[in-house]
Amino acid sequence: MNPASPTPAPIHDIVGPVWFWPYPLWLTILVGLLALILLGGILWGLRKLLVRKKTPLTPGQQALAGLDLLRSRIAGAEPYQFGVSVSDVVRRYIQSEHGLQATKQTSLEFLETIGVGDVFSENEKAGIAILLERTDLLKFARAEAGEPEMLDLLETAVRLVRGEVQSEKPKK
Repeated sequence: MNPASPTPAPIHDIVGPVWFWPYPLWLTILVGLLALILLGGILWGLRKLLVRKKTPLTPGQQALAGLDLLRSRIAGAEPYQFGVSVSDVVRRYIQSEHGLQATKQTSLEFLETIGVGDVFSENEKAGIAILLERTDLLKFARAEAGEPEMLDLLETAVRLVRGEVQSEKPKK
């Protein structure tokens, strides 16, 4: 060996991974869990806020909403289907509001049922009879009806639901 040669630097063993995160692992996990719990609480609160329980509609409000929907679809509607829909909405309303079996009886049976009771005034009974007669003409006789006739039938149903019926026979 040459006395003038430099001595090599000592070789060090390889060291394990160096922790580069400035916080301890247990603190990082704790903060992460707290953040998840907080985020879950916020999402739960937003969901409760967005999906509030709405007050249920009364039978009258449901019927008026159904009739408004029919009004929006009146253009180009088939008279038969329109008559069925108006009759269904009004019968469901009467059944829900007054507890009568309006959806399970024929028009004649239903008119006989309300004829002996005092649930409806004479004016209301006459209005119901007119409405059922007109819807039955569309449903069973397949009578033709234009948009003005269907609008008039719809208005009769709306007046019946609101309690504003008239006992006059419709003009033909």
